[in-house]
Amino acid sequence: MLLQLSLTLLGLLICAGDVAALAGLLTWQERAADPDSRRQRLLRAVLPATSVLLLVLLGIVFSLMMLWSPQGAEALASL
Repeated sequence: MLLQLSLTLLGLLICAGDVAALAGLLTWQERAADPDSRRQRLLRAVLPATSVLLLVLLGIVFSLMMLWSPQGAEALASL
């Protein structure tokens, strides 16, 4: 039970950091000097990084749901 709680806390911290990184990326993109720079930042940096960050967020949420499922303790014991 303690291991489940500690993994949940770690997962929630990762999710919070992920959301903060997404906010930082969008703020950085909006602070470009002109519309052409904003579009260039969006296409070259923000979209690829956002895709990776959202994939990590989805993976963490899925892992937490699996961890707290009825079979979660068995799956955790098999690791």
